[in-house]
Amino acid sequence: MAPRLDRVHVFLHAARGLGVLEALAADDHGIDAVHVPPAAATQPEIAGAAARLGVRLSAVADANAPDFVAAYRETLPRLAVVAGFSTILKRDVHAAPELGTINCHAGKLPRYRGGSPLNWQIMNGEAQAGISVLRVDDGIDSGAVLAEASLAIGTADDIATMHEKANAAFPGLVVATVRRLAAGDFSGRRQDPQAAVYWHQRNDADGRIDWRTDAARVHDFVRALTTPYPGAFTHLDGRRLRVLRTSLDVPDVRGTPGRIVHVSGLGPLAVGAERALRLVEWRFEDSGPSRLASGARFE
Repeated sequence: MAPRLDRVHVFLHAARGLGVLEALAADDHGIDAVHVPPAAATQPEIAGAAARLGVRLSAVADANAPDFVAAYRETLPRLAVVAGFSTILKRDVHAAPELGTINCHAGKLPRYRGGSPLNWQIMNGEAQAGISVLRVDDGIDSGAVLAEASLAIGTADDIATMHEKANAAFPGLVVATVRRLAAGDFSGRRQDPQAAVYWHQRNDADGRIDWRTDAARVHDFVRALTTPYPGAFTHLDGRRLRVLRTSLDVPDVRGTPGRIVHVSGLGPLAVGAERALRLVEWRFEDSGPSRLASGARFE
């Protein structure tokens, strides 16, 4: 029989954390509480899962606030699992459990520390996305890696499909890690700090397309920022246009970066630094005309 833990606390926010919570409960670990931001506490999926599993649901405005820390420590937590909880836990919190705190990070370490790791891996043209379960320490994503996996980034993948892949893989990685910890195996891969690269958390303002980059990079940029994110954007005659899907399967068309071209009934094409790509799905943010005329140029 696999070793099990009691007094496990799970810090989560959305789908990734729910999958991890369900897997831990199915593996017969004792979940003491699920901690979520206040807005998440009213989401039917989260509230329903907590009720069905008989787990205490805790809405936490500030996980580092003294009142929360004091109440948390009084529960004598054995282990904490962080899965999509955005607050960085300070030492008083992450070091409180007897076996420490582990975190699900959707980036290969130490190359992709920091924010938005899945977006950055797609954007950078990686063929594989790394995901990691690591021990939380006083740094940012700098603890020992306890489990990791590589997920193929296929030509048809985008940020939505890669989130699905990561969310499907994390529960198994976490359960395997928790079983090892329960058995007294605390080994992990120490990260090389000299090889560490930190990436900042992205926001919508970072999504402007630079048509001076080559078409392949623009294509990766678009698929890294598409739904459920707002999407990469550009401007045409002062109007903001969201580009949600593109294709590189087009004739070799070249010219002025940002120029819109229609060739033999195929279009609209948008020229990058090297060649053009096709705009498959896009929308203007206003309610004006949606046609992209040949000869116009994105700003």
